[in-house]
Amino acid sequence: MNKDQQVRKDGISLRNVHIAMIVCAVIISLLLIFSTYESSSVFSSLSKATGNYIVRQKAAHELMEASDYLTEMAQRFTLEGDTQYLDNYFEEAFVSRRREESITSMSEDETESDLVTQLREAMDESTSLMYREYYAMKLVIEAKEIRDYPDTLRGIELKEEDSFLSAEEKMDLAQKMVMGTEYYNRKEVIRTKLKAGLEALDKRMSATRQNTSAELNNRLMVVRAVIAVLMLAILVLIWLTARLGTVPLLEAGEKAEAGEAIPVKGAKEFRRLAGKYNEMLEKLHESKEENQ
Repeated sequence: MNKDQQVRKDGISLRNVHIAMIVCAVIISLLLIFSTYESSSVFSSLSKATGNYIVRQKAAHELMEASDYLTEMAQRFTLEGDTQYLDNYFEEAFVSRRREESITSMSEDETESDLVTQLREAMDESTSLMYREYYAMKLVIEAKEIRDYPDTLRGIELKEEDSFLSAEEKMDLAQKMVMGTEYYNRKEVIRTKLKAGLEALDKRMSATRQNTSAELNNRLMVVRAVIAVLMLAILVLIWLTARLGTVPLLEAGEKAEAGEAIPVKGAKEFRRLAGKYNEMLEKLHESKEENQ
C-alpha cells in the first residue's frame, strides 16, 4: 500500500494539519514583518531625502539673503551716511558669515557637488562685489569725513580723480556704484547661479520622490499579497478543521444517540476513535444476542 492509499485509509491527521498551519502562519508573519520593515525603510529614506532637500534649499536661500542684506546695508549707508549700517554690514560679513556657513553645510554632502559648485560661484561673485561696495563706502566716509569706521576700509585707497571730487560728487558716485546698472547686473549673475542650482536640486528631489513612491507602492503591494495569503491560510485551516473534525463529530453524535455505528471518516484521530467505538458497539450487540 503506497502513501496516498494509506492516507485515504487512515485519513489526515488534524494534529499534523494544525502544526503545518502554525508553521505556515509563522513563515507568513515573518514575511509580513520583513515587508513592513522594508516599507518603513523606504519611507525613512524618503523622509531623509526630504529633510536634506529642505536643508539644501535653506542653504541656498541663506546665501542669497545674506548677499541681499549686505547690498541693502551698503546702499543705505551710501544714501544716509549712518555708520550703523556700516556696522551691520561688517557684522554680517565677518561675524554672522551666513554665506560661508551655507556653503560649509552643503560641502558636507558629497552627493550635491553640482549645487555646491553653483553656491561657490555665487559666493565668489558676491565676494568680488564686496570690493565695489567697500569703495562706495569709502567714498561716503571721505564725503562725510567720518573718523571712526572699520579697519577693513582703511586699506581702501580712492583713485586720484575720485579723491578730488566734492563731497556731493563722492556721494553721487558712491550711490551709482551700488545702485547702478552694472551693480545690479552682477547681482543678477548671483541670482542666476543660485536659481540654476535650486532648479537642479528640485529636479533631483522630484525624481527621488517618484522613485521612492514607486518603490514604496511595490512594497505595500507585497504586504497586501502576504496579508491575502495569511487570510487564505486561516480560511483553509477553518475549512479543514470543520471538514475533518467538526462535521464528523456532529454526525457521530447523531449516530450515537440512535445507537448506530459511527461513520469512519474525517481526521485520522477521529477515525481511530470511531473505529474503537464501533468495535465496542459491535461487541455490545454480540453480548446482548448471547444473553438473549
